Amino acid sequence: MQAVGTYLLSIITEGFVIALLFWIITYITIESTSLAGTFRAGLIGEAVGNVVYLFDLPATSPPGILMAMVGAYVFIHQVLRIGELTPMKAFYGVAMTYFALIALFTCNS
Repeated sequence: MQAVGTYLLSIITEGFVIALLFWIITYITIESTSLAGTFRAGLIGEAVGNVVYLFDLPATSPPGILMAMVGAYVFIHQVLRIGELTPMKAFYGVAMTYFALIALFTCNS
């Protein structure tokens, strides 16, 4: 039961943080405006990417890394469905988002 709680908490917290950070980066640099669509994409992408938590696997395990990449693909696909960004701009936004997240967590460690 703890795995389900971890899974749900990670979807909510990570989904909103990633979506908000992605939206801020893309809004400032390439003028994306759909915050609601970005939140939806973040929650869906994290729901897919964090499935490994249901099996008590660490995020750095091979299945965890694979699901993180699948989750990132789902996130980009959902963002592209909004229709505001080209594939390269969506990829840029995701790359900058993860770069910012890694920088934040590395500096806070």
